[in-house]
Amino acid sequence: MKTFVIAVLLLIAAWWVNYFGGIDIFSASTQGQRQQISALTKAGDECVAIAEKATAHLIPKLEFQRLELVGRKANVVVRCMADRHFYQNPAWLKYAQPIATKASSEQHISIDEAVENLKRADMLVFEPAVNKPVYWQYVKNGG
Repeated sequence: MKTFVIAVLLLIAAWWVNYFGGIDIFSASTQGQRQQISALTKAGDECVAIAEKATAHLIPKLEFQRLELVGRKANVVVRCMADRHFYQNPAWLKYAQPIATKASSEQHISIDEAVENLKRADMLVFEPAVNKPVYWQYVKNGG
């Protein structure tokens, strides 16, 4: 009986430590995923800040200038993320294609423009969602 009680207490203690963020004793891969997500979040935040600084002097007065500003910001984010070895996730592109196709017919724009609109929105999301692949993927030796 003592052995059973000790075993139950050890299981409860292991669950407690695992659940409340102590040591992840059940899955080493989960810890690697958490580190990669935090690296993505850090890199993303830095790159967005750099993009904001790089375009702070631009004040759009016409629609095409607003589009140019958005494009420049996106370009700075993409280049900055590439410097940190993050590139477009092929799973995200596969996910976005049907959505872009539907949006292009509804909004009467090209599929490429619809993909670009999705890309510019999703490239600024650095936390993974449950039902959607994250835009960025870490690639150790370049993309």
